[in-house]
Amino acid sequence: MANARLVILIVTYLLIAVQRVPFLRLNRPAAALLGAVAMVTIGGLPLRDAYAAIDLDVMVFLLGVLLITGYLELGGFFEWAARHVVVRARSPRMLLATVVATSGLLSAFFVNDTVCLVLTPLVIAAIRPLGLRPLPFLLAVALGANVGSAMTPTGNPQNMLIGVSSGIHFARFVGTLALPSLGGLAIVYGVLAVIHRRDLSIGFVAAPAAQAPALPFDRPLVVKTLIIFAGALAGWLAGLSLPLVAISAAAVLLAIAQRDPAQAFAEVEWSLLLFFGALFVVMRGVRDLPLVASLTSVAGSQLHGALVHDAVVTSGAMLALSNLVSNVPAVILWLPVVPHVAASAFVWLVMAMSSTFAGNLTLLGSMANLIVAERAEARGERIGFGDYLRAGLPVTLLTLCWGIATIVLVWPPV
Repeated sequence: MANARLVILIVTYLLIAVQRVPFLRLNRPAAALLGAVAMVTIGGLPLRDAYAAIDLDVMVFLLGVLLITGYLELGGFFEWAARHVVVRARSPRMLLATVVATSGLLSAFFVNDTVCLVLTPLVIAAIRPLGLRPLPFLLAVALGANVGSAMTPTGNPQNMLIGVSSGIHFARFVGTLALPSLGGLAIVYGVLAVIHRRDLSIGFVAAPAAQAPALPFDRPLVVKTLIIFAGALAGWLAGLSLPLVAISAAAVLLAIAQRDPAQAFAEVEWSLLLFFGALFVVMRGVRDLPLVASLTSVAGSQLHGALVHDAVVTSGAMLALSNLVSNVPAVILWLPVVPHVAASAFVWLVMAMSSTFAGNLTLLGSMANLIVAERAEARGERIGFGDYLRAGLPVTLLTLCWGIATIVLVWPPV
């Protein structure tokens, strides 16, 4: 039975990493679900253990944040915010900087996948009439969203998982990762400005304010949602439960939004919830296997409490795992390791930074990258693997070095 579970784990992670297999059309959630079902039906994991493996705190936190984000999307907040920033740019370089900043700062508080989903078509629509090549600006959306989302527990799925599992105070999380993320956004801009300097050297064909598309904006709904979200932030900063505050804020919105709740539910990325739940089951099935236990114990044995050493080892592991099996599975694989290492809070936060920044290495490194590529291709703009790697490689290496340096510097001495 142990061998069967190990095979299921390997096949599941291969399907998650590769996604496109001949005769199969599976995305990450579908591959994870197949692995979870196989772990019970073939691997012999008792169904009650599979149910118990699903971390309801993480699922509830994610659902609450996704519902809040869904109401903002219904109200047209992301389009409104991006348009008001884009139309104020007066040069290609300034426009690039505003796209990086908008994507990064929105992703810091709302799920980066949603931000990429909304911003990609808007950026294409705004850029085309200006006579500019869309590629650097599309890369700015993806790279900026990944880097900015590292700042808070609400920025991306792996940070939500770390925020709930670690119990680290929201304010401490943000206080530690704000500088790595903000500096990382500057690195994203600098790399893109250098690599695409020719694309950015031409002038606008027309004023961006005249060309930016007008989009519907439900001001009352957006105001209500932002007020509720501000209340949720205050609750998290006060140290209240992450999942309880998130789902309570979402429940209040359902009551006061005066919109059909089905519209908000339709905006929720249910596939992301499915992905999380299935991965919890898969990892429960192999948690006690000697090979997996030895691998995680070896990782843990390398962390001795020396900050620079532990940061480099953790970041290296996250860089490799995140680009093999994606960043969420990489973090789940390390969940049993971190509570038992020296300076566990430090390692949790380095994981949050490095697993997120590592997603910028290749086009397949994070779901946000794939969303930008797929949304752009549907509108006639292709992002090639090499096009992405040319910017993603230096951005990833520079942001990881910056992130390690700044976390070590701001970490309080023992």
